[in-house]
Amino acid sequence: MTQQLATEPEAGVAQAPTNLLTAVQRWPDNAARDWTLGAVEQAMFEEAIKAIIATGSSVRDVEFSDDLDLVFVYKHSPPATPRPPISIDLRGYGEAQVARKLAEGHDYLSWTVRFGQILFERECWWTRLRADWNDRLCLPSVADADARAEKAECLSKELREAGDEDAANELQLSSLTHICRAELIRARVFPKSRPELDGQLREIGRHELADQLASGLERRRSR
Repeated sequence: MTQQLATEPEAGVAQAPTNLLTAVQRWPDNAARDWTLGAVEQAMFEEAIKAIIATGSSVRDVEFSDDLDLVFVYKHSPPATPRPPISIDLRGYGEAQVARKLAEGHDYLSWTVRFGQILFERECWWTRLRADWNDRLCLPSVADADARAEKAECLSKELREAGDEDAANELQLSSLTHICRAELIRARVFPKSRPELDGQLREIGRHELADQLASGLERRRSR
């Protein structure tokens, strides 16, 4: 059980789950943890915030996470929030946008609906959304994954020619990640977080590509 974050709200109006501190399996640093707890506390009293969801590899059972991905859903216009630390990737969506984007196959929101962990919701907003959408989510777009892979590879080559090896290596790994995602989508498999992709690739017989990704991630951790 977590500590009480704020004065108890009116029943049924705003909820922070009892497993708040364990919903995120790996915090990238204390700054991310403290900022997130503060954001949840603020949301309890901020009527405009409908939900805060933790997503990405930090909520998955993997050994390593780069950062913490957070999605917040708001009513009408985004509320003022403190700038998050660099270890948090924060994305906001208006509540009217979410269903429309899911219907269009928005891969980030689809992933969040399928795998994300609720940190806060008002009037069970995200719980109802997940119940409505979880069984009818579209697979992400193969074309989008291919385009992102090509773009990252091109940028990687440009940066390498400019002498920025670190940035080039990072983009080359990003390109490989999108290639892996595209292969899974072609096989009608919904990609999980990046550290889990090599295992998914092996399940569909793409062992060579899985080895390339595993090696790339290992080199990244050792740098």
